[in-house]
Amino acid sequence: MKSILFQLLAATIATASSLPAFYNASGAPPFFPGEDIQLTEGRLTNASQIFPNSSIHRLFGFGRESKITNNITSFGCKLLPGDAAWPSPSTWDIFNFLLGGSLIKTNPLAAVCYPLWPEYSAQRCKEVSEKWLTSELQLASPGSVMQPLYEGRSCMPPGFNYTTSCEMGAYPTYVVNVSTVAQIQLAVNFARNANLRLVIKNTGHDFLAKSSGKGALSIWTHYLTDKAFYPEFESDDGYTGPAIKVGAGVQTREAYEYAKAHGVTVVGGEDYSVGIAGGFTLGGGHSPMSSMYGMAADQVLAMQVVLASGHFITATAKQNPDIFWMLRGGGGSTIGVVTSMTIKVHPKVQMTTVTLNFTADNDGPDVFWKGVRAYFDNVESLVDKGTYAYYFIGASADERGTTAAGNTSYYFQMQPFAAPNKTIEETKALLNPWFTAMDEFNITYTPVYSHADNFHDSWVVAFPEEKVGQDVVKLASRLMPRSVIHDTTLRNQLVDAIQDAIAKGFFTSGVQLSGTGIAVEPPSTSAAAVLPAWRTTLTQTTVGGEWTFQSDWGTVKEVSLSLTSWMDVLRDLAPDSGAYLNEGDIIEPNQSDAFYGKNYPRLYALKQKYDPTGVFFALTAVGSEDWEVQVTDPLPYSWNNNGRLCRRWK
Repeated sequence: MKSILFQLLAATIATASSLPAFYNASGAPPFFPGEDIQLTEGRLTNASQIFPNSSIHRLFGFGRESKITNNITSFGCKLLPGDAAWPSPSTWDIFNFLLGGSLIKTNPLAAVCYPLWPEYSAQRCKEVSEKWLTSELQLASPGSVMQPLYEGRSCMPPGFNYTTSCEMGAYPTYVVNVSTVAQIQLAVNFARNANLRLVIKNTGHDFLAKSSGKGALSIWTHYLTDKAFYPEFESDDGYTGPAIKVGAGVQTREAYEYAKAHGVTVVGGEDYSVGIAGGFTLGGGHSPMSSMYGMAADQVLAMQVVLASGHFITATAKQNPDIFWMLRGGGGSTIGVVTSMTIKVHPKVQMTTVTLNFTADNDGPDVFWKGVRAYFDNVESLVDKGTYAYYFIGASADERGTTAAGNTSYYFQMQPFAAPNKTIEETKALLNPWFTAMDEFNITYTPVYSHADNFHDSWVVAFPEEKVGQDVVKLASRLMPRSVIHDTTLRNQLVDAIQDAIAKGFFTSGVQLSGTGIAVEPPSTSAAAVLPAWRTTLTQTTVGGEWTFQSDWGTVKEVSLSLTSWMDVLRDLAPDSGAYLNEGDIIEPNQSDAFYGKNYPRLYALKQKYDPTGVFFALTAVGSEDWEVQVTDPLPYSWNNNGRLCRRWK
């Protein structure tokens, strides 16, 4: 009988598709089916009547009804498994039944490789090891992350492990596989009321593994993949035109395919696994289409959000406008869980892509760097034509990374150069000044062109899949403004800096783009919380430090500190610029200024208004300075997520 009652309650709260929408505002499209299913005060009361001794309101009540949030201020730390106040197994059972059975007790994906774990399977270990670096494997796992460095390198398969043990590390303890708003509300309320660490994962494409957290409860929005197309949409900010609404689990590839099917173009990520309605857009979101249409955050017309209080709201330019402003560029994991976004789309455009490489082995070091300088000499004019580029520069015979300090096997990889709204012949004309200079230097290169009458078909053949599952790289970045690229002396100093970084054993990558867009009206600097430095950026320069899979934490620490220190060269070159929040240095100095600029005071004030008890946290996110991760690995605090999360008392 008890089991039946639990199932009835779960159906009432989490899966009753016939329930009417609780709230749907004008200026936003209708809710998706899963958004219609919401938690209400009445349903909590019903649950309390069915289970009078289970403290339903105390555990799952909305923010204003919370009875035990004082745990956060009294004890200062989030709970971990094994703590006296950690929810009992019966409480987790109640939670699971309320969710409709969508709670997952997680284990590391690579646990199948370790005999002491009950999941051990030699055959399964072989399969996991072979696919470890693929997005497909990591995305399909509810607890996995793109960059295990930041969860603690705690359980890696053979060949990728620096130890012979497997621990939970900062993989979340429980995951809610959500399909409804009600499930997200239950998870947010439970985490807040029970003083649990809460993290969010949509696709898991995240260079800083913000979806990891030791002992955490994770909200997994991977299967919120609804999509809707609106040929004519009127938004609260005055926009009238085509738009699409996408769920939080929709990947860039899916969005591009959907846009192609409707004859339009979406501003999305470079890699196919980017979650378009997640931290990508919330953090600003640079795109192969940015030089044409601006940042991903500039495209947002409306969004649905579950706030830290557990309440579900719609945010537009007129409804909850401060939240609307904050979540367009102010970063993810700040005040709520986005369930969907409505974004403007643009006309179908043809696109040409070009890939090429050249090396010092063919042309000699001095000539090689002349070719690199010739590229940067043309960046400004190329961006002003609406183009984008993604390139790598390093020193390795394998043309990946930099083998060691002093190596002179230099390579330049363009993978790719993208020219929206351009034919192959028009693209050749754009690149002619650079190619003419390289011809004069007798540099060997072979451009490969691809063209399609739509963005998707050109993108899909030219843009590489990002490597995931690696713990051997630490990244830092700096946005280079037009003032640096335009000035010959400063531009040459940038190339000198890249050469110096490689000489010291680092590698570099970069994207060539504008954060404004030539085909649209320039956005107001106050319209969204996008880092203002993006509006004058022409390139993002990323520098990476490396080690091997077998390197110990001492090496990781040494390389990380060396890289962060070296980046002063670029900070001094562009002192008034900043760094891309989604691809930055986790120990970037002056993070509030670097990642948020002049917007930070307002962002921080909104964080305190909408999440005063700190339900949401991520390293580098707004308000992260109020907390510290007491890392258990031999690293300074807050260098990864493998540790207890505690208030940092001021």
